[in-house]
Amino acid sequence: MDRIYDHSDSRMRDEALLSGYVTDTFKAFADAMIPRSPDLAEQYGRIQYYGALDLFTYEYLILSLDSLAIPLAIPTAQILNIAAKQFLYEKDENPEESDLFDGKLFSGLSPSERLLAAGLLLQPDGFLYFPALDQISQEDIYPVIPSLNKLALMGYYSEWSGYGLTRLNPPGQRTLEHFPVSWDQIGYPGPSLGYRVSRSYSYV
Repeated sequence: MDRIYDHSDSRMRDEALLSGYVTDTFKAFADAMIPRSPDLAEQYGRIQYYGALDLFTYEYLILSLDSLAIPLAIPTAQILNIAAKQFLYEKDENPEESDLFDGKLFSGLSPSERLLAAGLLLQPDGFLYFPALDQISQEDIYPVIPSLNKLALMGYYSEWSGYGLTRLNPPGQRTLEHFPVSWDQIGYPGPSLGYRVSRSYSYV
């Protein structure tokens, strides 16, 4: 994340903390969506062990959200942590208020609890508190919430991890450095320009 607010040391420190907050939150979300699978690895081979954390899917989520007209990675991370806070209150647990601001609430939940907390955001009137966010309204962020699951799957099963060290470069400067693990997992042979036999069909 490369946001620059001003040149003061204090604001730069705040940005470093915020970057960790956002990263930890999206790591937790991606891991809940596509966890590592040791049982599948035992049954089908080592290739089936890897999950979203191994393929840097959280980075894909952050970059995708920040590529919108209004960058939404930071407020989405805030919303997920507030949803975690509400989830804990509904379980009669009282989380530490400080945990809300360092990303520990959402990442501190179990993977299944994270999905339940995120699900609160999809229920009509299920989310009780929307925070005051700078220049961002509920109308800006709510349409993004249902797409988080899709973005996680897109990041995992696309060529994203195959870009290797170039994955954080601008799109035109990325290079496919290796065959993505997720393609091997599902037996996808990779993109093709197509075959002549596939360009026409006989319906007779």
